Amino acid sequence: MTRKRLFTVPLLLGLVLMAGAAHTATLFTPPLVPDGENQLDCYLVNVSDKQREATIEVLNRDGAVLKSVDVMLDPGAHAVATALANELPRYCEFIVEGGRSHFRASILVRQLGAGSISALPAE
Repeated sequence: MTRKRLFTVPLLLGLVLMAGAAHTATLFTPPLVPDGENQLDCYLVNVSDKQREATIEVLNRDGAVLKSVDVMLDPGAHAVATALANELPRYCEFIVEGGRSHFRASILVRQLGAGSISALPAE
């Protein structure tokens, strides 16, 4: 086998294997800090035209996962991961199937009885 072929075969095999792997993207929110009886919601909506998988994680100040929710979202469907203020949540991470443009994600501080009192988008 020639030297050129020795490099071509593994390269082609690697490209074929990579093409079969699922494409994922990760989005993060800026931090929000709930107080008192408030809670923090990590909110995700599938805005694509097909069913997609995702993981929603609520993280603390040190990046440790407080809550993790694995979901399969139909087009237009949403899911949320929630942590109470006494759990000291700070921000959200969303690991999504497909490109970032297939989802909208946000972090909310929600006050029971009043609704969302603060919200920021994920990037």
